[in-house]
Amino acid sequence: MLSSFLANFNRSLQIFREKHPAPKWTDEFRNTLINDFTFFSSRLEDDQIQYGETIQFLNNEMVRKGKMKSLLDVANHKDTLQGIIDQIETFECSEKIIKDIHRKLMSSELAWETDFKTELIGEYRNIPTIGYRQPLYPNKEYAPHYNLEMIMGSHVDIFKRKFESIDNSKDEKHLLTALAYFHNKFLNEIHPFADGNGRVCRIVMGAVLMQHQCPPVFTQIKSESDRKAYIETIITCENSNSDLPLVQFLAEGMTKYLQGKID
Repeated sequence: MLSSFLANFNRSLQIFREKHPAPKWTDEFRNTLINDFTFFSSRLEDDQIQYGETIQFLNNEMVRKGKMKSLLDVANHKDTLQGIIDQIETFECSEKIIKDIHRKLMSSELAWETDFKTELIGEYRNIPTIGYRQPLYPNKEYAPHYNLEMIMGSHVDIFKRKFESIDNSKDEKHLLTALAYFHNKFLNEIHPFADGNGRVCRIVMGAVLMQHQCPPVFTQIKSESDRKAYIETIITCENSNSDLPLVQFLAEGMTKYLQGKID
C-alpha cells in the first residue's frame, strides 16, 4: 500500500495535470513555475534573498541594488534550469550533463562562495571538503576527493537506473523516492564539486520531475524556519540511515505547492 503522503502527492499531481496540461502552459504560467522553483532552491543557499523582490528581478522588473550579487546568482540558476527544461527531451542523468550544469552555473567568480578556481569549473573537486554545520549540528565530511571519479561513475549509473524505473504506484520506486535517494547521495554524501553542489542537485531534480510529467516544483522555502526544517530533515536522514524523512518532506511540500496551483 502506498504511503499516505505519496498517495496525496499522486492525487494532487493528477489534478494539476488535468487542470494545467503541459502542452497548454502559457509562457507566463511556465515562467511562474520556473521562477518559484529557482527561488526555493536558491533560498537554501542564500538567506538574504526575499521572495517578492527576487521574483520581480527574475521578471526583469526594477529592484534595489543592494542585493545584486545574490540576485544575479538566482538569475544564473534560472537560466541554467531553463536551458535544461527547453531541451528536456535530450536530458539524461550522466556525468557529462552534471558537469555541464556545474560549468554553466559556476563560470563566474561571483557564483562561488569558496575560493574561485577556474580549473574546477565543471570538474570534480581535487580537495577534501567538510560541510560546516556547527554549532547546531556536527560537521559533515564528504567523500574523499581522490576517489570521486570512481564514486561518481558508479553512482551515476545507479541514479540513472532508478530514474528509468520510476513507478508512482510503489513506495520504493516512486518518483520522490528516487529523487530523495539522488539528493542524499549526491549532495550529502558525495558532494562532488568544490562549490555549487546544492544548486546542481536541485536543477537535476527539476529536470527529472519534468521528464516524468511533473512540473518543476520544490518544497516552499521562504523563511529561515523553512530552511531549518529542510536541514533538520537531512540530518534526520543521516542519523537514521534512511531517505524516508526526505521523501515525506518533499511529498508534503510539493503537494502543498501543487494544491496552490489547483485551487
